[in-house]
Amino acid sequence: MTSVLERRWLLFGSAAVALSLGACTDSGGHAYEVPSPPVDAPLAAEVNPFIGTAGEAPHDGQTFPGAIVPWGMASPSPHTRLTTAVDAANGIFVNAGYRYGDPTMRGFGLTHLSGVGCPDLGVPVVAATLGPSPTDPVDYVTSYRNEVAHAGYYAVELGDRGMVAEMTATPRVGVFRFWLPPGQPANIVIDPARGVSWRRNGAELPDTIELDEIAGSSAFGGFCAVGRGGRLHFVVQTDVPADRSSRIDVDGDAGAAMASWHYERAPDAPVTVWVGLSWVGIDEARASLESERMSFDETREAAARAWHDQLGRIEVSGGEPVDRTRFYTALYHALIHPSIVHDVSGSYPRFSSGEVGNAGDEARYTVHSLWDTYRTLHPLLTLVYPEVQLDILRSLADMTVGANAPPKWELLAEEVQMMVGDPAAIVFADSYEKGLDAFDAEAVYDVLLDASERPEHRPGSIDYLALGYVPMEEAGTVWGPVSTTLEYALADWCLAELASSLGRDQDVDALRARASSYAGFFDEETGTLRPRNRDGSFLSPFDPDAIEGSFPLRLGGPGYVEGTAWNYAFFVPHDVEGLVALHGPDTFVERLQWTFDTDRFVMWNEPDMHYPYLFTFVEEEAARAQREVRRAMARYFGEGPDGLPGNDDAGTLSAWFVFSAMGFYPVTPGVPEYRLGSPLFERITIHLSEAHHSGETFVIEASGNGPGAMFVRDAELDGQPLQRPVLSHAAIIDGGSLRLRMSATPD
Repeated sequence: MTSVLERRWLLFGSAAVALSLGACTDSGGHAYEVPSPPVDAPLAAEVNPFIGTAGEAPHDGQTFPGAIVPWGMASPSPHTRLTTAVDAANGIFVNAGYRYGDPTMRGFGLTHLSGVGCPDLGVPVVAATLGPSPTDPVDYVTSYRNEVAHAGYYAVELGDRGMVAEMTATPRVGVFRFWLPPGQPANIVIDPARGVSWRRNGAELPDTIELDEIAGSSAFGGFCAVGRGGRLHFVVQTDVPADRSSRIDVDGDAGAAMASWHYERAPDAPVTVWVGLSWVGIDEARASLESERMSFDETREAAARAWHDQLGRIEVSGGEPVDRTRFYTALYHALIHPSIVHDVSGSYPRFSSGEVGNAGDEARYTVHSLWDTYRTLHPLLTLVYPEVQLDILRSLADMTVGANAPPKWELLAEEVQMMVGDPAAIVFADSYEKGLDAFDAEAVYDVLLDASERPEHRPGSIDYLALGYVPMEEAGTVWGPVSTTLEYALADWCLAELASSLGRDQDVDALRARASSYAGFFDEETGTLRPRNRDGSFLSPFDPDAIEGSFPLRLGGPGYVEGTAWNYAFFVPHDVEGLVALHGPDTFVERLQWTFDTDRFVMWNEPDMHYPYLFTFVEEEAARAQREVRRAMARYFGEGPDGLPGNDDAGTLSAWFVFSAMGFYPVTPGVPEYRLGSPLFERITIHLSEAHHSGETFVIEASGNGPGAMFVRDAELDGQPLQRPVLSHAAIIDGGSLRLRMSATPD
């Protein structure tokens, strides 16, 4: 499928506009341009933000195409559909407010979640209309055409009269440029009441609206019908004062209010609108705007350069052009969340307390979808962006110590209790073992260890500690007893690694014993990790292919979370050698290969995403890993709107692709090593961190690479033969090179 950025010509109104051209004029004499990224930021143009914005559940990426900077707070982006309760009941979710190809557009939200499983945020909404001032939100719903986007920029033509909306962003400010037909009556609408969130009609606006500024707040919440939510504060300013302004109380409800700036005759020049944001208060939103306000073009170019700089941490060459698009778009999606939550003053909402903290010179982050992101996203940040990951660790440490419990799924200072396990422990341990230790690990460990035995933090923990597993009798209150047990076991193994590094030797043996509990689920007959009852018997009858029947209203077969028994059959990343021994090496390989050959391996969710790399634990079978990694990249990741295999889960699936395209993958959290796969490019250069790494670059060269040459014939690390399909973290961060000789055959 041809990407939007590959379309050379766009038709805006009656004018044909080339992406590389400057000013154009429509039939009304109104000049505007569709800019390309600046010449010194070419990687911004490699990104296709429309990837992942379409697809049918569960194979929809749930990403958004609008503008954002790396890890930014502001994300102006179009809305085409707001998910209703009826939609959700029918399995239809548009979680970032946008689905590629929808027939109408309903304004542009300022805050969005990328790739998550439920709708939230999307407030406030900014829209442009022609004619009289709107009196109802339906008045700004419009047809649209000719969308274009690259990293940090989005534009679209609205309606049929040549009205164009452009948007870009700074970290805390969304910036719009509206091209309105000159001389015609037009409006800029601010709607704080109707975002993507299920909590709507929570607007706060002043009774009198100034002609060039609006300040207020929007309620959000109801994430996955659980989150209480909170308020986003905003200040909106324009460079063209309106002729009149109004506040509209829709249906007479003050909480449903919206505001409008009306222009009797639209100006000849475009109208620029800035929206400063804060999760703390209006004064902080105003300070953000004042600190970060620039012209539209200055902002657009700064956003593109910010993306170029961050994407450029990894340089790739060779491969097909589409591979570059897929790679840099995946890396782009991996650098959206977690997102900054602190204001320019350092103020931020503290986790689970209702208080306001101050980060000083540090950063604070939000949107921690940890059950997903511990697997790929945080290891990617730890390796390539360690300074960001360290700030994230400090954010998580602040939450953990402050609340006396680690977060599981944190969203804007609230624990929304999605998913299972104890994932923060995994993130802390993995980063610590890879050298990121500049946070209060001692205090964090104390809380992690204590919380690991508390049922309110780990549901089912009483049975887990007494029996070594969560039995199926708890399935009415514990989602997926097998999956939950496996997640607890992995977290305990990571806690043991952290305990050992901190000198807490008295805790290590007990934690490692808990981590080995997975073996009690092993069923030789089926080759799965099978649910057990409290008396020790296996669940019967048992269908390892069941995908429904788990915790009420939750996806997953009986005993499992969002998957089948086969999606969890090899989910023991902390003790793959032990799992191989349970099966026997030959049977392990045979059963693992069978999951690929029979389509029981899926990439639309996380639990089995490491499966291709498990072949490397039976080292003579490493070629199977190379083949299955390449097949998965080709099959599941495309260049069009349906180019993601499932919810991107805050960048988790995209980070899997980034690692796999580089040719290695972090199977075991807490172990500073990576398993080799098959790189997608002939040359990959990782630019290392001066502050955190001793080397300058790590280079992977794959001679003879190509679509038909997926197998690694020979490997040399810094000129010496690589004896095992394993690459240490130290080997990368010390700098050097990995040279691979690729082949079309495995031997």
